[in-house]
Amino acid sequence: CSVSGLSQNTPVTWIGPDDNEISESDTNNYEINQGSFIFTNKAATLTIKTAKISSLSSGAVFKCKLRSSLYSTHSPDVVKEMELSFFTLGVQAINKEVESGTDATISCVITGITDDLDSVIWRKSGTDVTTLSGSNYVVSAGTYGSNSQTTTLTV
Repeated sequence: CSVSGLSQNTPVTWIGPDDNEISESDTNNYEINQGSFIFTNKAATLTIKTAKISSLSSGAVFKCKLRSSLYSTHSPDVVKEMELSFFTLGVQAINKEVESGTDATISCVITGITDDLDSVIWRKSGTDVTTLSGSNYVVSAGTYGSNSQTTTLTV
């Protein structure tokens, strides 16, 4: 949520699709970051966690709301609406055979995306492979193009 023209830092309140205020203590479903205030501009973020995403539908509307803390009784609320959009992602694993004792590179093509992925995590039994003890895994997020990105894992 980005708002400009503020005279001082003002906290943002988030409103869920049910028109109820999202509590900062609801850490199972959300992460609220009040963000930064720089030269009359405020930027705050709401992260919706996986536990909550499964109960939402595409098109759900979230709102960020703020009111001047300097003139709280005389200023209107500033409300920005953001619509949640779900994308259907396709993942295609590509089979490879390698000779024993050589590095193996595994590729995964991710389709249906509209921008490049900042990072990719490969998991083994639910654990990020790069954090495993004695790990010699190398992950590359790959390059985005034509609504897809090919990521690799080298073992």
